[in-house]
Amino acid sequence: MKLGDIYRKIVEMGIDADPRGRERVNQILEKSKKDLEKLEGKKKELADKDVIWNPYTDCRLLYGDKDREVTSLLCGIDIGTGEILLADTLTQKGEEVDLVLAHHPHGIGMSKLDYVMNIQPEQWAAVGVPIAQAESAMATRMKEVHFNFKARNHTQSIDAARLIDMPFMCAHTPADSLGYQFLNKYLKENNPQTLGDLVNSLLEIPEYQEAEKVGAGPEILVGNSNGSVGEKFVFFTGGTSAGPKSIPKLASAGVSTIVTMHMPENLKKACEDEGLYVVIAGHDSSDSIGMNLILDELEKEGIKSYACSGFTRHRRS
Repeated sequence: MKLGDIYRKIVEMGIDADPRGRERVNQILEKSKKDLEKLEGKKKELADKDVIWNPYTDCRLLYGDKDREVTSLLCGIDIGTGEILLADTLTQKGEEVDLVLAHHPHGIGMSKLDYVMNIQPEQWAAVGVPIAQAESAMATRMKEVHFNFKARNHTQSIDAARLIDMPFMCAHTPADSLGYQFLNKYLKENNPQTLGDLVNSLLEIPEYQEAEKVGAGPEILVGNSNGSVGEKFVFFTGGTSAGPKSIPKLASAGVSTIVTMHMPENLKKACEDEGLYVVIAGHDSSDSIGMNLILDELEKEGIKSYACSGFTRHRRS
């Protein structure tokens, strides 16, 4: 399978799983195309051209020729220079690796992570938050994320990949959206009534079982095992955590329990203030669900995979 085909397949899987729906995503892509056409001079010359077909800045082919053939890959949640060199070492030892696939973003995926956060207000609107209120609540957080990530070293791992000629990709939001759809469907089917039931339901999922073995399994962050789940809101996709202004909006819309990968202290306090329950599913384990769904499809095309850096491989097909 060619590198460019892998890239496009992952994006297509992300669009299919996008909580906004394909029609809405197509509208966003059309706007991106028009915005690109309006640019002039150096801005247009240097602009990221993938935005006309890929709505996820955090899913990118970071290094490698699109026509390069890939028969095997090394996949991890967090990829750094060490994992890039690991791929090269495996190749030298006879376990050929043609591509390193990261979950968390690099390059433009990190510097413009705020762009994919636009998914979140539309998710809130789907549970009853007026869209104007949702967008207003997110605006400050998106600006904060943009400038916080601006100072990062965006190309460190990409530079390492280039120097040893190792193709490198990241697949963040597509994997998170796949994980979101998987868990949303799973919880609807299992319909846990208490927070304790919810945690036990999560522990039936292989990725969370592996996390539990290392002390990183599902856990109640706010509430207790006897608390009623009520209306659930699964927060798995849309870049990174929302700001605390989101919590009162979700509470007003009738959400009782948030199921999320992780939650910072300021959001936890906001949930406590609003009387919302929170269940932490787990970070790397939740990320692994979406990446597994991607690899299931790639393996159908004959691609072999190796797991590293917090990624737990579990095949569902």
